Amino acid sequence: MRRYVKRVIAVLAVALMCSSLIGGGVMAEDGSGKDGNDGQTVEGAGSNEAVPEESPEGEPEAVSGETEVNTEGAEGAPVQSKTLSDRSASDCPVFLIMRSTPGSGIESTPKNVDLGDTIVYSAEVENQTNEKLTNVEVKFHIDDALETDIRTAQFDLTGSKEDIAGNSNFSARLEGNDVVFKAKELNLGDTVTYYITCTTKTQGNISSYASVRSVGGTSYSDVKSSVQYHNVHLEVCDFSFSTNINSNKQWVNPSSVFSYTINFTKDGKGLNTTIPYKLMSGSTVVSEETLTLENGIGTVSFPSNYAFKTDQMPTGLTYTVSHGANDNFTWDKDSFTGTTDLSGVSNRFTATYKYVPVKYSLDTNIVVNMQGRDFKSGDSFTYAVAPVDGAPIFNRYSLPYGDSDSPAYFEGTARINPTGGTTATLPLEENIQRRTCIRQLGCGYIYVPEKGDDGLIHDINCGCNYTVEVRPINIAPEIIFAFPGTYNYTVFQTSMYTDDSDSIIADTTQYRVSVKVTASGSTLTPTLSSVKKSTDGGKTWVAVADKSKLAFTNKLMPDGVRKGDIDRDGKVTMADVMACLNHVSKKKLLTGQALAAADVDGNGVGMSDVIKILNYVSKKSPSL
Repeated sequence: MRRYVKRVIAVLAVALMCSSLIGGGVMAEDGSGKDGNDGQTVEGAGSNEAVPEESPEGEPEAVSGETEVNTEGAEGAPVQSKTLSDRSASDCPVFLIMRSTPGSGIESTPKNVDLGDTIVYSAEVENQTNEKLTNVEVKFHIDDALETDIRTAQFDLTGSKEDIAGNSNFSARLEGNDVVFKAKELNLGDTVTYYITCTTKTQGNISSYASVRSVGGTSYSDVKSSVQYHNVHLEVCDFSFSTNINSNKQWVNPSSVFSYTINFTKDGKGLNTTIPYKLMSGSTVVSEETLTLENGIGTVSFPSNYAFKTDQMPTGLTYTVSHGANDNFTWDKDSFTGTTDLSGVSNRFTATYKYVPVKYSLDTNIVVNMQGRDFKSGDSFTYAVAPVDGAPIFNRYSLPYGDSDSPAYFEGTARINPTGGTTATLPLEENIQRRTCIRQLGCGYIYVPEKGDDGLIHDINCGCNYTVEVRPINIAPEIIFAFPGTYNYTVFQTSMYTDDSDSIIADTTQYRVSVKVTASGSTLTPTLSSVKKSTDGGKTWVAVADKSKLAFTNKLMPDGVRKGDIDRDGKVTMADVMACLNHVSKKKLLTGQALAAADVDGNGVGMSDVIKILNYVSKKSPSL
């Protein structure tokens, strides 16, 4: 329409000129014979000047010839039709207007758009001269809160959009987040419209505009379009999911970790954003995390007794949540899908154990030996059965304990208090019958109570005032295996309590016990597959032929010898540290009882003994 108006103005101007020529000219008010508009003399041009006829579409035909019509100063009309040589820097040869879809608001009330939506910016660039323009550059100043996709750059010169890529006359390039469009040539009367599509990526107010960068090498950067104002907002809802384990009335491992893949798209495109979420245990917040989406895809992993929950999920998203592969379970569904809205989303997977969990006690025993004296009342030896690389915990529930010859088992440990002889056996194999017990829910201790006179088992209290429960429990150290595989445990002596412990060298041997669990259908069968031994702190392991026992020997030192008291002054001091160090560095070798006192770990005198004595002297370790 702007082009039509300009041409109508041109037609009227030519008509006035022709009329004045036919009538002999228009006199100025002062009678000078000059044109009253610009003070220039109008010379005759003949009486056959044709007035352009209107085209069938209602648009005036263009005026032929080189007649220049200058409407500069006409109210409401843009500067036009000056040759480039006559223009000042403020007289831009092109007309520029910018629009956006969705439409723009004003700075105080910007147009709302959703996070993840797209905004299409367009700018009309019109040649206002009567000659061809070259190297016309227009810059789109795109807000940094938008993601510009240069692949969406298009132009429209003839009434239909075309991709700029591959066009010989029009091009587009990125400068940071901005886009510079260039026309090598823009002919008289041409109007080209450029398009670029941007995606909203953060919330808040955004603004973009266009400017004429240059024409024919001359800068017109002060010529700018109106600013397009938008507000990127986020309408959010609750979104949560979890996995419920169906154990078929068997033991459930609440720490089973499942992984999930989450896919969010909007209008068919994946989102690139972050969403805060919480891991919940019931109503308790366990941790606060962030889900990162790249092309709409993110992953999370968490234990089965937790739930994923966020109250910051954008509405209008198409989602798919899929659980990761886990051959130890069967699932009620592979994924769930839908579209987020204000009503929120809450869904749950159900995973059923593929196998029936099996309880197993290690088919071996700890054999405790004392060399140099018999066991006596007050002696106590504790051993760790430590899982390796995520193996199930040994004896998750504590079993009976006390100051007696009876073995006691705790979570991950076993203890015996022998009172006589030089050998005591601490069974790890399943050889204790199933009995009704009382388990203290607060501290976890389990007792085997006696029946009352009425023949009933009565609740007892250990003194910590917590609730107890009475139920049948297998009174044996056991491990619950829920899946097939090979599981390893390290067994070693953790503590020794005797009234002469400073004269007893504790055994530092370690054993690596391996259990292989095989599956037949849903049935699991565990077996003790191997036992290995290490005497150098786990650096090297040697296979043990007799897998039925794990032997530990604690040695009483010779009479008058106390561990670490190398100089035999009745106490362990820095002088003993230096004596041990001098022996190790071969500056002064120890012999006899001094050498025996220096061998704290019973493996020969070395730097480990120096460190043990030093830690004891500096009170970093309570015992040698």
